[in-house]
Amino acid sequence: GGSAGITRSINSIAINTSFAAVAAVDYVYIFTGATSRTGTLPTAVSNTNSYTVKNAGSVNMDVATTSSQTIDGNLTLTLTPGQSVVLYSNNTNWVIT
Repeated sequence: GGSAGITRSINSIAINTSFAAVAAVDYVYIFTGATSRTGTLPTAVSNTNSYTVKNAGSVNMDVATTSSQTIDGNLTLTLTPGQSVVLYSNNTNWVIT
């Protein structure tokens, strides 16, 4: 028999992107490049995944929400070069840990 568990998906991104939301996956998004980009979180409702976002580029990048959800009370989060964040859902909005 197989074992069920959490898998990790590591993604290097240089374009605007919508983050995936497959159950039982912890996502890592590494943004690169010299052009400001936006990564958009999926809905926080019923989302049990974690999202680690790293700005490995040379300019600011944004993490945005959907459906007027928030990240610690804000609609977007700006990451400066070198900054990273881990996000979890509280089933309504996103929180930074």
